[in-house]
Amino acid sequence: MSEDMHDDLENTPLERRLRAALTPADPPPGFVAGVMARVAAEPAAPQRARRSPAVVSWVAFGLAASVVLSVLLAHQWQVRRIEQGREARRQLLEALRVTDEKLDLTYRVVNAQPRAALPPHSGA
Repeated sequence: MSEDMHDDLENTPLERRLRAALTPADPPPGFVAGVMARVAAEPAAPQRARRSPAVVSWVAFGLAASVVLSVLLAHQWQVRRIEQGREARRQLLEALRVTDEKLDLTYRVVNAQPRAALPPHSGA
């Protein structure tokens, strides 16, 4: 920023009011005593109960067991999906085999019959 612009900003009414509001001021007499009296009158914040190391270790054990169980369940789910995919593949191959047999049989039956003369304009 140029120095002229900096001088202009320092002389704005807002800047002057901010400077006046932010000048250090001593607290009124008795301020510290009043604050300390209010602090003493407030009930103390409840202390957090410290957990024993045994409780902490059981919680850690429970969390670790949850993670292991989650991994095992995810693995089992994946294995089941793979098995379902293999079963679907087996069924599809069986359906294709049966279809092939039926189409082959139909082809042999149609080609084994003597051909009759086609009527005119049959579209064939």
